[in-house]
Amino acid sequence: MPARGQNSGQPTWAVYLDGLVEEHGSLAAVGERMAALHGWREDVDSITRALRRLRLRGSLPGGKWGDRLLRTFGLPASVDARLRFMGSYHSRFVDLPVPLCTDLVQLWDRPPTSESRGGRLWLSLARATLALRARQPDEAATHLSTAKQLASEDPAAQIELALGESLLDSRARPTSVSAALAHVPALLQSLTGPDADCLRARYVGQVSHALNHAGRIDEAEALHLALPDTVATHPFARSRRANGLAYARFRHGDLAAALVHARLAARHAGDAGHVRLRAMALLMVVRVAAGTAEADDALTRARTIAQALEDATLLSRCDAALRGRVP
Repeated sequence: MPARGQNSGQPTWAVYLDGLVEEHGSLAAVGERMAALHGWREDVDSITRALRRLRLRGSLPGGKWGDRLLRTFGLPASVDARLRFMGSYHSRFVDLPVPLCTDLVQLWDRPPTSESRGGRLWLSLARATLALRARQPDEAATHLSTAKQLASEDPAAQIELALGESLLDSRARPTSVSAALAHVPALLQSLTGPDADCLRARYVGQVSHALNHAGRIDEAEALHLALPDTVATHPFARSRRANGLAYARFRHGDLAAALVHARLAARHAGDAGHVRLRAMALLMVVRVAAGTAEADDALTRARTIAQALEDATLLSRCDAALRGRVP
């Protein structure tokens, strides 16, 4: 168990070992697996004694036994899930204020997580997202470059990486679909469940951004229409779909339908607690309903969210909306 006063989620060797014990049944079972994988060159009792000493190292480097433990088991499922939560743009991690997200990433960026391949990967992706939210594209590119060296074995991480690279590419070439996205459709085929819904919707959003800037509105709208939209679909994905359709209808001059989709996007985001996504949907309402009381109210609410999240990118979009130029 964690030491008195210690947060059970804090990434220490003790927490890591607790997770392995929970997964494998006992510390002895962990030791037996390590012994078997190394040809029984060391007995189980010696290994478990070494692991008990490792428990006491807190967040210090794990040395020989920490390295062997990570190479044997990787990260426990609970730790891996927490890191993926921080590194995934479609998780509710982005609904926390940027300074708080930064503190949490720094907390986890220490042994044992920082000594594991998966830990370094997802922490790099988390830092890239934070840099983008802070309007620091060069820093985001640096973190994506680090992630690129680590993501080769994880389809979800490869997609996250490609979407981040595509977002940076779109700033220089808004009318071109980024080459970084070329392998994403094949990777999506290997994923199922809520993450797949969200990643697919984000991929369509990235492709549609280029198509819309190139004037290919019908193609972008068709991509959004093809996305799933059922009660089983993740609300993040449903919100992104509705927002994409709102933009297409707006560009076609169908303001009534555009407003219906924009309101729906805000509702889906709000129902799932995605406040940052809700702010983006509210900015679509501002665009479609420009000059009305609803637009003024939507802009006020979007700015309130942006200020609460201390999100420079979201605040810049609110400023653009105030000038009548929502990006």
